[in-house]
Amino acid sequence: MTAPELASSRVGRRLVGGGSMLAIAMLVANIGNYGLNLFLGRVLTPAEFSDANLMVTFLFSLTSIALCLQLVAARFISRSDELGFEGDSDLLARRLRRIALGSGVVTAVVLAGASSFWSTIFQTASSWPFVILAVGIPFWLVQAVGRGVMQARLMFGPLALSFVVEMVTRLGLGVLLVTMGFGVEGATVALTASFVVTTVVVGIASRSRSPRTGNGIDRAEVRAYAGLVSVLLIGQIIANNSDIFVAKAYFTPTDAGIYAAVALVGRAVFFLAWSVATVIFPVVARRHAAGRESSEVLRFGILAVIGIGATCAVGALWLGGPALGFVLGPEYSDLSIPLAAYAGTTTLFAIGNLVASYRLSQSLVTESWYLLGAAVLQLVLVLIWHSDMTTLIAMQGIAMAFLILALGSRSMTRTWISNRSRKEALQ
Repeated sequence: MTAPELASSRVGRRLVGGGSMLAIAMLVANIGNYGLNLFLGRVLTPAEFSDANLMVTFLFSLTSIALCLQLVAARFISRSDELGFEGDSDLLARRLRRIALGSGVVTAVVLAGASSFWSTIFQTASSWPFVILAVGIPFWLVQAVGRGVMQARLMFGPLALSFVVEMVTRLGLGVLLVTMGFGVEGATVALTASFVVTTVVVGIASRSRSPRTGNGIDRAEVRAYAGLVSVLLIGQIIANNSDIFVAKAYFTPTDAGIYAAVALVGRAVFFLAWSVATVIFPVVARRHAAGRESSEVLRFGILAVIGIGATCAVGALWLGGPALGFVLGPEYSDLSIPLAAYAGTTTLFAIGNLVASYRLSQSLVTESWYLLGAAVLQLVLVLIWHSDMTTLIAMQGIAMAFLILALGSRSMTRTWISNRSRKEALQ
């Protein structure tokens, strides 16, 4: 076996082993987070549970900044390390951390300063949870850079640990504070505290490695790539959160709380599927930098996402409603069909997101525009038709079906052009 083949074999084993570890850790983290959500759903009223879930939704709406920082770090550090210049990677990581901190402070001021406005718009019982959440935003963004460094360097063990630590802190402190009677404010304190603890863990694991530098990483190229990443992430935010905000604004507090319980399943599918994209992204970026083919990695990823989504949908249809009814109360017991439908819709979105992320690791953004277009279509549909939970889920399904059709047509067209070019070259 040649040296490149040996290196490829080692990377492959590291990818499978590390990817499995990360997937297991994210599964454990999701189980813990869902355990906390089930606890909150049990001890809080549906209206209070809706308020607590809104804090998480606000956080997810800011992931455009966090994931942009993480993916920029992952791509450029992967490439720089592949070329042997880890010092350049460390310089970029420090610069991104400064940007993260500044962006986090500005975002926190906006969130906390307008807390009364947010409370009025979304019909919450208090404005304090917005202020508490704002404290954690700078930490949330800084740790995203550290996770991008670990993702780039295939440090799946420490990366997996960071998700588990975040979950354990949030679950333990959340149960304690809510049990003590602090309600939604206590749950939000636990959310913020988990970001602080995770930032410390990630900072230690992703510290600088080497002083060796090359020509440096072009800042203009980084900014241009960040713009490309933003297209995908804005689409993610709209698709993942628009229905939650619409439900919170237009449904009664009780109905919004029940819908929030259904949406939790969709988020589980997405974040489990995102673990697949997290593993694939730096591998494809490295292969692209070295001029190697990576289409088989995408095929593996799509199969993995389909498996995750199908398992969640079947489980939700079979056990979802009775399980929620047993844990949360009888008002949640008839949700099996909505749970399964939401899981299926989110699976379509997760496939589209994986394809767009794969292409983005190669600096290609067309698929990201498709995803953004589908997300905007979803937003328009749910703003027009939002009479009940079934309608909201159906509108999302229509938008995501259009996304898959568009991506499939794009892939077939690209394959046809490629085959035709090869035939002409042979002639």
